[in-house]
Amino acid sequence: MAKLPYPPGPSGYLLPQIQTFQRDPLKSIDQFWKVHGDIIRIPILPGFSYYVMIHPRHAEQMLATKGDRYVKPDLVVKSMGLLQGKGLFTNDGESWQQHRRLMQPAFQRKALEELHQVIVQAVQDLIQQWENQPEDEPIDIAAAMIDLSLKMVSRSLFGLDISQSENRVGQAFRTALAYVYSRISNPISPPLWLPTPHNRTFRQAKQILDDTVTEIIRSRREGQTNRVDLLAMLLDAQDSETGIGMSDQQIRDEIFTLLNAGYETVATSLAWTWKIIASQPEIADNLHQEVSQRLNGQPPTLEQLSQLDYTRRVFDESLRLYPPGLGQPRSPISDDHLDGYHVPKGSMCIIATYFTMRHPEFWDNPWQFDPDRFLPAPVAQRHKYAYIPFGAGPHICIGKSLALMEALTALSMISQRFKIELTPGQSFAIDPRFTLRPANGVQVQLQQRQ
Repeated sequence: MAKLPYPPGPSGYLLPQIQTFQRDPLKSIDQFWKVHGDIIRIPILPGFSYYVMIHPRHAEQMLATKGDRYVKPDLVVKSMGLLQGKGLFTNDGESWQQHRRLMQPAFQRKALEELHQVIVQAVQDLIQQWENQPEDEPIDIAAAMIDLSLKMVSRSLFGLDISQSENRVGQAFRTALAYVYSRISNPISPPLWLPTPHNRTFRQAKQILDDTVTEIIRSRREGQTNRVDLLAMLLDAQDSETGIGMSDQQIRDEIFTLLNAGYETVATSLAWTWKIIASQPEIADNLHQEVSQRLNGQPPTLEQLSQLDYTRRVFDESLRLYPPGLGQPRSPISDDHLDGYHVPKGSMCIIATYFTMRHPEFWDNPWQFDPDRFLPAPVAQRHKYAYIPFGAGPHICIGKSLALMEALTALSMISQRFKIELTPGQSFAIDPRFTLRPANGVQVQLQQRQ
């Protein structure tokens, strides 16, 4: 059988322009997509290329149909593993399956009911803070969502609030996460054992995190608290097949994994959603009308969150236009083929969901915001892999339900209490370093509703 051709792509090697590509991969991939189509090979240097897949059928094959042939690339696993160890994100194979079974009960409805009040209280704290500041004082709502998200996830995980800027553990977490992101975006980073200032700073931050979480786990093992949070659920977890629970090291790795997964991703999604709401009065009015009628000034119950149909559609459409990340990295464990093109073993592949969810074959006017795309009829007609902000297949984000609960609780409670308007004269751009956050924040002014 003749060897299949490589996918089309730009000629020459991109290494001389790699920094330009890393600074704005969205612009570069968009240009390549328009010229070369839904599967693109981007040569970086001899023997190393990026493979970008955009069509939903690529996502379906790589995440589901051929999911056992694709793993997370070494570059991503090794970099994230510096913080997360062998947590769910960096794991694969039988070990991943065991961890997934152990953790699944902590994200089912009964567990979410236990965590719901923690989320509500975090949002109420933010609302109270905003009520006590002058109405004409602008705030960066993107930065506020980062603090809120870290508060929600840290309280939900182990009952501590590490969101404040002066919090030592929170500072260590942000420092360690920034270090990991920088290594993912720069494959030529120096090894961790070299005593560079950057490496030393990371090791110090990681030590603070390890010591703190180890002590929390120890005290919980000794029964020094009866808190109900995700840590308590992980400590009680037992494998349904073996009856074995999780070791302290496994729990620590999963805590760092969940901190990362539930922190900036939710914050980024909320920041862009507020930007859209604040810039489109009709959307804001419709959302406010729904939450006012459904909730009557009260925080939502978990059951009521499922009834906020319009609010959910607004958030879904915001996630479509501004997903938390560019896409999902994968690497084939053996030579493969997609759409008649050769994809070599070990290559760096990116399922570019940012573009998948703007693909004109599946989305009319794909760059326009329209929550009605998520009414039942159009959803039923679309390729089910055309919208995958939380991933898909066996590796779909385990915290999806928790993230939605956090986001919808924040949107419904804040929209009831405040009218949000953009501060004039802003320009908006995406910072594509790992998460697709607003590069310059989102400056808004708040008006309290009666």
